[in-house]
Amino acid sequence: MPWPIPTFKKIERPKPISLGLWLSALTAIAIGMAGGVLLLWPHGGPTQGLQFWALLVGIPLVTCVLAYGIRLDRWEREQTIAEEAEREQERITLLWREWCRRRVHVITALAVLPIPTPTAQLSDADADLPVNTGRAKAFSWTKGKTEAPRRQELLDRIARGLQATLADRPAMSIKLLLDDASLAFANAWKEATRTTFGKIAPNCNFTVVVERAVGCAQWLAKQVDLNDAAPHLIIAVQIWPNGQKEHNFSESAAALLIDQAATQAGYIFRPMIVASDTLEGDLAQVVDMQLQPDTATHVWFTRCDDESVAITSALTPDPKIPVIERQLDSVVGKPGPASSWIALATALEATQGTGPHLVAWRESENEPLNLCMIASAQPHSPREEIQT
Repeated sequence: MPWPIPTFKKIERPKPISLGLWLSALTAIAIGMAGGVLLLWPHGGPTQGLQFWALLVGIPLVTCVLAYGIRLDRWEREQTIAEEAEREQERITLLWREWCRRRVHVITALAVLPIPTPTAQLSDADADLPVNTGRAKAFSWTKGKTEAPRRQELLDRIARGLQATLADRPAMSIKLLLDDASLAFANAWKEATRTTFGKIAPNCNFTVVVERAVGCAQWLAKQVDLNDAAPHLIIAVQIWPNGQKEHNFSESAAALLIDQAATQAGYIFRPMIVASDTLEGDLAQVVDMQLQPDTATHVWFTRCDDESVAITSALTPDPKIPVIERQLDSVVGKPGPASSWIALATALEATQGTGPHLVAWRESENEPLNLCMIASAQPHSPREEIQT
């Protein structure tokens, strides 16, 4: 649903006082008042004295000054009311913009994808991208291995990428988000995660919680309002179970190290849940509240082919400077339960040195569209390449 930002009526400022119109009106008033003085002056009375000329000149002058003063006072009062209303609208709009631009601070983002192209190069305009539309791709290093070695290899790759940022931390909460098949082995995943990260950061006390990989946008919408939230690590995984021949998604994983106190970090801004029939207006609201005066350089999609053209067009105000579009379902293959987290981590890892990116996704085919702006993360410590 769109953000409940109020729509303000346009403030109509009073029209400037027309000098020509008022000169004519004041002339008429002066002539009328002078005529009244002459009409009321005693018949045969002296017209050469000071009293006559004081009345003949003074009364029209005072009347014109009073008339114009009353009109000018009303105009200034209306102008002041309009200016105060505009300032109040600006104040309220600024508060809403600050609310919309609340964000999650991401120190490190890693995406483990089943493709040979390094994640950091996916944002390049001339990148040589694989085409895996409709395919379920596997990690090349999982072939021929049973579930436990494959799980351990994946966790090792993620841990190596995060070692530099976790080494000096005394404690870290890990939220492990798994696909449905992997949830059956939740205890094994929890123990393997605690052991793997304990090796790279032996002085850090890790707390691991296992959950189903759903509700990415809803979780982020709550998280952006928690200014004092403790640092935590999100690991989202979708990996094939043993013995299954038909697969509904490509194997992938993502890791996001979140710390609201960090200053050198990338940002995930407040997401918006969008209905199909309000996409145009909702997207305009996102651009106005989160993006302007900047322009998006990239847009990433997963499970939203039907809306991708409209979104890309709305983000391209200048046809000479096109927005770079990345259909992750085409590059990586079939989306899965953790694809929303994987899309965010991929976009954040690939956003170095570029402007803001928009990530659009659905949790499943029948759920609403989610829109989320991200901003460039600061370069983190070099890591081992974790792609295949």
